[in-house]
Amino acid sequence: MSAGENAAEKAPFLRVVSGNPTAEDVAVLVSVLAAAGGSGSGPADTEPRNEWGRPVDRLRPQWGSPLGFTNLGR
Repeated sequence: MSAGENAAEKAPFLRVVSGNPTAEDVAVLVSVLAAAGGSGSGPADTEPRNEWGRPVDRLRPQWGSPLGFTNLGR
């Protein structure tokens, strides 16, 4: 092995710049970073989202009168 490979193997995963974290603090940080990395093995959504009938749409105000288009047939 060359010196560059040894340096890469000995490089720490995390380095504390300031403060004095406990072993539990470091363990929590490592687990959060590992979970954020994830494996990504789940199925990818390739279809567009179906926005029809969302409950949020019921909370939006109506933009006009319900009777606004009744007299268009005259």
